[in-house]
Amino acid sequence: MVFHIAVCSPDAALRSGLERQCMEYFARRQDACIVQQLPDADALLRRDTEGERFDLYLIELGAVAAPAGLSAAAELRRRGRRAPLAFAARTPAHAYSAFRVDAMQYLLLPVHQQELSALLARATEPEYGPAMTVVTAEGLRALAYAQIEYLECTHHVVHFHLLSGEDVVSLSLRVSFAEVAKPLLEDGRFLQPHRSYVVNLAAAQLLTAGELQMCSGARIPIPRGREGAVREAFRSWIDR
Repeated sequence: MVFHIAVCSPDAALRSGLERQCMEYFARRQDACIVQQLPDADALLRRDTEGERFDLYLIELGAVAAPAGLSAAAELRRRGRRAPLAFAARTPAHAYSAFRVDAMQYLLLPVHQQELSALLARATEPEYGPAMTVVTAEGLRALAYAQIEYLECTHHVVHFHLLSGEDVVSLSLRVSFAEVAKPLLEDGRFLQPHRSYVVNLAAAQLLTAGELQMCSGARIPIPRGREGAVREAFRSWIDR
């Protein structure tokens, strides 16, 4: 996986320093990161409007740029961006406003490697992201979106197939499968190639005629009328 990070600050030295610290953290991991340096809040929102998505936003709240940075963060949340947000500032003056937009962390400058590493460790944990509650025979179960490989609905029961190989089975549905799948489909990572399946595109491995192969080896059927839409969504995900 490649973790995409936006570093937004008018201070070029600060942007470069945060990028270097991010690279040092990911150098010890099996995955990697791409850091996009952005000079101001307008550039950040412009990239978002153009379709660029990030897994973490690091925004400096300087003496002059603080209102714009906070407004940009609020706008990202309004647009449905659920990725972790973190702020860096020289004083705690804006901390309350930062956490009102669901900030993961408020860092005081200068940011030390240990502090940034702790932030990145939290940001890369699947558990931090959005989750859904599933009613099972054993009780309520919270499943992080990032843990889900695909959903399969059979006889009014939903099987949540997880990347770990576990199969979490819901009780008989009292609502439609479409209602269960709705929050996942709004997330952007998920796609419904078949009326009985919803898949996590991040876990899709191969698209062939009539089926989508998942990383576990599971084969998801694709009706002929849906092949074009699935192909386009799969290609867009790969090219993002």
